[in-house]
Order: sequence, then structure tokens, then C-alpha cells
Amino acid sequence: MKLVITNEQSVLEIDEAKIKKILRAQPELSKFRLSIVYLDDEQISVHHERYLKISGPTDVLTFPLGPNEGEILVSAETALREAKERGIEPEGELLHYTYHGILHLLGYDDHSDREFEEMHAKEKEFLTSLGYSWDWD
Repeated sequence: MKLVITNEQSVLEIDEAKIKKILRAQPELSKFRLSIVYLDDEQISVHHERYLKISGPTDVLTFPLGPNEGEILVSAETALREAKERGIEPEGELLHYTYHGILHLLGYDDHSDREFEEMHAKEKEFLTSLGYSWDWD
């Protein structure tokens, strides 16, 4: 796996080494080239508007660049805000958004109820296996 993490925000501490270790342990990503960029709400809002024509921040944006290659933009500020509101670990919420983007690159979607449930089951398995809280059920 080729993995580049860029941290362009200052609202949440990002443990790049830990994230890399976690993602490199995922067998489905072994042949991936992946770029992950952590942003604040203002920065991700610019991309949300530019690419999806929706104003305001979002949690994650995923850009497939080719087979087994992509870029994921994650709002650390949204992760921190949502984690505080739900009383869970900010790092876990950040990893949730990151893995959500990865699942999109792997072909998962969340538009129908069935797809949503399947994707959330994968996310739950991922996060709980790492010892993080899951409060989406």
C-alpha cells in the first residue's frame, strides 16, 4: 500500500503513524495508492461546493483516481464536533469518516437502505475491532 496523509487542520490532533498502521493492516487495501487529507470545515466546504455544488461542510469526500487509487478529504472539525455531541472518541469518529471514504473507493455505496446497512456493518466491524465506540445503531 502506498499511503500519503496530509494534515491541513489544527482543531484535532492527528496520529499519522497510528492511522497508517491501522490502514496498512487492512488486507483489501494492500494494492491501493491512497491520499488522505485532513481539513477543517472551511476548507472542506470549498471542495464540497466545487465538486458537489453543495454549500457548507461535510464529513468526507471521496475521489476515485483509477483502479485501486484515490483521494479522501476528511473534515477533522466535523469529526470533533460530532464526537463531542455524541460523547464518543474524536479519533474514532475521524477513523470512521476515513474508512467510510475507503469503502466508497472499494465500491460500496450508501444510497439505498440495503447498501447503507451493509456499509454501516463494515464500518462498525472496523471501528469496534479497534476498540472504538459505535453509536450508529
